[in-house]
Amino acid sequence: MHGNPRSRLLGYCTDFLLVAGVGVYLAASSSGNAADDAVFLEWNRAAYEGRDLPPSIGESLTADELGVLASAEPTLPFARATVGKRLVDSTLWVGSSQGLMLRTPGASRWRLFHSRRWLPADDVVDLSVRSDREVIVKTSAGSSRLHAESITLPEKIQFIQSMCRKYHLRDGFASQIALRDPGNLEAAEIQRTDDNDGLWTSLYVAAEAFCYAVTGDVEARRNARRSLEAMMRLESITGIPGFPARSIVPIAHDPRPYGGEWHRSADGKSWWKGDTSSDELVGHYFAYLVYYAVAADAQQREEIAQVVSRITDHILDHGLYLVGPSGTPTTWGVWAPEKLNHDLSRFEDRGLNSLEILSFLTVAEFITGNPRYREKRMELIEKHAYATNAVGQKHVWPTNEINHSDDELAFLSYYPLMVIEREAALRQKYLASIKRSWMFERPERSPLFNLIYGAAIQANVRDDLTKPPDRSFLMPSEYDRDACIAWFRDVPRDTIRWTVNNSQRRDVSLAGLNRFRRMQSQEVLPPSERQVMRWNGDPYVLDGGADGRERDDGVAILLPYWLGRYHRLIDE
Repeated sequence: MHGNPRSRLLGYCTDFLLVAGVGVYLAASSSGNAADDAVFLEWNRAAYEGRDLPPSIGESLTADELGVLASAEPTLPFARATVGKRLVDSTLWVGSSQGLMLRTPGASRWRLFHSRRWLPADDVVDLSVRSDREVIVKTSAGSSRLHAESITLPEKIQFIQSMCRKYHLRDGFASQIALRDPGNLEAAEIQRTDDNDGLWTSLYVAAEAFCYAVTGDVEARRNARRSLEAMMRLESITGIPGFPARSIVPIAHDPRPYGGEWHRSADGKSWWKGDTSSDELVGHYFAYLVYYAVAADAQQREEIAQVVSRITDHILDHGLYLVGPSGTPTTWGVWAPEKLNHDLSRFEDRGLNSLEILSFLTVAEFITGNPRYREKRMELIEKHAYATNAVGQKHVWPTNEINHSDDELAFLSYYPLMVIEREAALRQKYLASIKRSWMFERPERSPLFNLIYGAAIQANVRDDLTKPPDRSFLMPSEYDRDACIAWFRDVPRDTIRWTVNNSQRRDVSLAGLNRFRRMQSQEVLPPSERQVMRWNGDPYVLDGGADGRERDDGVAILLPYWLGRYHRLIDE
């Protein structure tokens, strides 16, 4: 079935709390303290080396019974069932040629275990249910033991954080890793560069800084500081005050640079990548603000103020452009009124780039106190309608051209703007902008977008960013807290990018192709059933992955968690 992806907004509901909770975790209450149900069940995979399956509990389903399930409600994801077990409480485990399916009593949908995240191969030959928390699955490529463990969310986050620290930091830069052997961390090779090293590292800096502010963990502060210094090197290495590189690669490691615009550093020891985009600047301002506000000492605040001043002065001195070694603006470093307001080729950038530069100037004024930044900000607002531009920054048409990377940049720009700005008239416009954007993003159930939105509206009654509130000032439903908790509990701690294929599922409504010509669903699937991605990815995409040859750093999980904890929007 095809349809308009953005009609999802009109049909939005909180069914995800049931959808993702099928035999996976205990959903948080819709009111009260989410920590009341702090222990939940998380499914994990382990190898099973036995030649034969052990005896199973439950009743084996006949071919006729499996056929009935294929035509019953809720819709079975894959109809070609090969084996099934019914437990005494009516829990159903069903194997198919395309994965293992689970339905618990009263659940509104089937939970799917597929891809090598869960199984050696998707064609299930046999299964043995050992208990309500353990099942052994035999496939054509071997067997897996799936087991549900009692765990708390802080324990899960601690594991993800430790794995990020162990495997994903390259000279302070947060990075994915490549796996020469699919799924094998012992065969890991950290990536030498990423087109957006500055952006991804900035999110790690903010995550560790918020962690320090919440827990007092000195290692988190030390890690945040080290990665902040890596970001500062991006600015200092170019030799152009205020112009950060995208990435840095030691020449000793890579004698020839990668694709793109690369330059040799003045000392001859490194390559640095140019044509820096607005993505990088959004990350820099976001990280500098968060670390400055919640983790920096007096000396570090002065260092941050100096680099923020250089970057902001560079933009202003070049007429609201980011200008590299060629003396011309970079492809995406454009915030000037003559482009955003009067050049039709930049029409799609108008709302987002207006929002970005207002956020940059707000951060710069907050950190440095320099009145120049306020004067330019007010000029853009009063003479060029930049605050009004920002209200409609979210593009919703045509639906097959929606840019999810822009959504991430928008919310990372909203956060500084909303937690700093106190002027009522401006806040009214900014709130109109973020509320409109959030309503379109809401069906995605993103904890990053939800919790930034919550922090933004909570800032109406809190004006001290440097201290966490003693409680949340919002009702959980105002920012979909329970959907955030559900997402954190369901997202796999295994951040390996296994290939998944969901486009052939019978329980998925198709919504046409996205801008990269990849099939989308009408509604997002639970994170445990789709490919691992960052917040610039399209969560509606059904198929994808990297065959287990890449591992994400997990910062997409860590940042919203610690941001939410800092603002008391989640409490576990």
